[in-house]
Amino acid sequence: MPDPGPALLDRVERLPGLHRVALGRNLAGSWGAGDYTLDLQIETDSSAAQADAAGLAAALDGIATADHIAYRAIAGGTRAPQLRDGVWRTLMFRVRPEAPPWHVRALEHDLLRMPTYMPAIRNWRLARVSSPATWTHVWQQEFASADDLLGEYLMHPFHWGRVDRWFDPEFPEWTVEAICHAFCPLATSLIASHNLKEESAS
Repeated sequence: MPDPGPALLDRVERLPGLHRVALGRNLAGSWGAGDYTLDLQIETDSSAAQADAAGLAAALDGIATADHIAYRAIAGGTRAPQLRDGVWRTLMFRVRPEAPPWHVRALEHDLLRMPTYMPAIRNWRLARVSSPATWTHVWQQEFASADDLLGEYLMHPFHWGRVDRWFDPEFPEWTVEAICHAFCPLATSLIASHNLKEESAS
């Protein structure tokens, strides 16, 4: 079967209102994810582009399914805006409908504390999903290498001692009922580019 990646990239690069596009083939170790991660940064007033993006992947030959979401960042940070040839990690997750609001706020707070303890997280962004979707949140990080993600990030004591409780049904604080974990090569920082776009528009 031919690689659908180039056809997908060709299609999205012609979308109106598109500011930035990134497509990466997910690496071994991704869980609950498909073959690719595609991220589009679209002008907020371009409804036509958003509508086209919603049905984009399913309309292309070779794309069996697409999990499409729109999201808005609530917080993030950069300490390596010039990052090159790194790794881009996306965690989409769904909070339980019955989870109390303070649990959700505390979960978001703990995720955003992770970079304080983990210098391997070079850039990061937490977002809430703004479209009807399976997921409620998107938690993205950029690393210099996959070893930083699979090593310090996934194995750090703060991860297991503080953050994991929100994802584990055996804990009273259990809040997240489903996840999709994907990581792929990153040419240049997407998060830094997004932040610069926000600054130029302010």
